[in-house]
Amino acid sequence: MQSILLMVGTGDKNAFMYLNHRINCRLLDKIMPVCTFLGGATFTVLISTILMLFGKEEFKAVAVKGSIALAVSFVIGFFLKKVWGRPRPYLVIPNTHISKKVWKDCSFPSGHTAAGFSLAINYTLSYPQFILPLVMYGLLVGVSRIYLGQHYPTDILAGAILGALMATTVNIFIII
Repeated sequence: MQSILLMVGTGDKNAFMYLNHRINCRLLDKIMPVCTFLGGATFTVLISTILMLFGKEEFKAVAVKGSIALAVSFVIGFFLKKVWGRPRPYLVIPNTHISKKVWKDCSFPSGHTAAGFSLAINYTLSYPQFILPLVMYGLLVGVSRIYLGQHYPTDILAGAILGALMATTVNIFIII
């Protein structure tokens, strides 16, 4: 078991270093903070609220489910960060490429990615024809978090699973 954890940890660090150190460029330095913003609380809560208030009836119901999935994934992610206590990569790995804004809480799981996938999967379940752009949205949010030095790939994977699981659970058990 110890050797498996060591392999995962080494692979996680290597993948982080590749995405964070090797693919830097000015264009991505401008795009990735925008992708991160699209998974942040300001955007995800705002877009959900706008859709709940001003969307057509069927869209309102989907937006309510998305908001519930978003809230539940936030609460669970917040709890997991406290329990896991994993430091962010920029605090551990020298010469990490970071953005102007850095988060100081723990790294695991990625809350931005959980939020992105909560909404992406929620809307995909109601509008499957948009699966590709919605999942790409969630993936771009996750990759941006690595690019900006805030998360390891396993943080992103855990956030994606958490968000997708919450969206699926809400859509199964809540009928609006």
